Amino acid sequence: MATSTLEDEDRDSMGLVTDHAEWKPVLDALESEGIPASAATIQQEHRWDQQAVRYFMGPHVRIEVRDACTWAMNESERIGLEAKLRAAAPPEWNGPHLVIHWCRPVAGEWATAWLDAIDKLWRDWRRRRIADDAFDDARDALSILHRRVWDEAEDHGPLLPKISGILAKARCHPPAAQRFPPLPLGQVDVAEVMDVLRRIASGSARPQIVSPAGGWKRLYHGVGEFIVDGWSIEAFKRNYGMKYVQEARAPDGRAGDYDSFAAREGNPFSLLEDDEQDAISEILEGR
Repeated sequence: MATSTLEDEDRDSMGLVTDHAEWKPVLDALESEGIPASAATIQQEHRWDQQAVRYFMGPHVRIEVRDACTWAMNESERIGLEAKLRAAAPPEWNGPHLVIHWCRPVAGEWATAWLDAIDKLWRDWRRRRIADDAFDDARDALSILHRRVWDEAEDHGPLLPKISGILAKARCHPPAAQRFPPLPLGQVDVAEVMDVLRRIASGSARPQIVSPAGGWKRLYHGVGEFIVDGWSIEAFKRNYGMKYVQEARAPDGRAGDYDSFAAREGNPFSLLEDDEQDAISEILEGR
């Protein structure tokens, strides 16, 4: 099989092109062999041309196929499949710098456990239950574990218990206690907003979506607004539910925003427990 080694600088310039139309024939070729297109990831060199003020694509291409069938193939079968993929690749990029890697599939058990740990780590850090240094150490440790499974094809079974150990160690290092000055006049307290959100989570208060007009499901990576018990809450949503409170305004006109919350105990939504956050997200999404 063809191999090509990129220098670190070149490797950093690789970008995803899996969904680019010119590479679709490669995905179609995989599917014609019974291998799902989702098993493939295609990266291509791209660099910024300062004079032309645009990106241009380079010859280095990496096609990674992570599937149980291809992992179990013998060498001759892989050579045959590689020839088919190369024949489907755009001719201008089908050269010595196009590399195809056959990777061991990652068990769903590992992917679920690892993603769950990452989610829990971020949530506890946002609750200010984990110090910044401990958070960084835990994130690095989880990344190293994942690389051992993802890149080095190590058996995930013996590594699963290490995930919970990394989280437990991080939680042993909370941040130092802080003292806050008196709440400025006209500013809402973090605890007040948390109480409002908890009423939503418990079902004792029902939010009314103000924007987007078509409902919360129409919002993606932006700020929406809902009202509840006379409060106006603006919340940021990435792809589901909400991630944090952007601004909260009480019925009496007092208000607080992302920065004022961050300067004190933390964001009201982030400080809630997991089940409370999840319940609010489901209610906003209309489930």
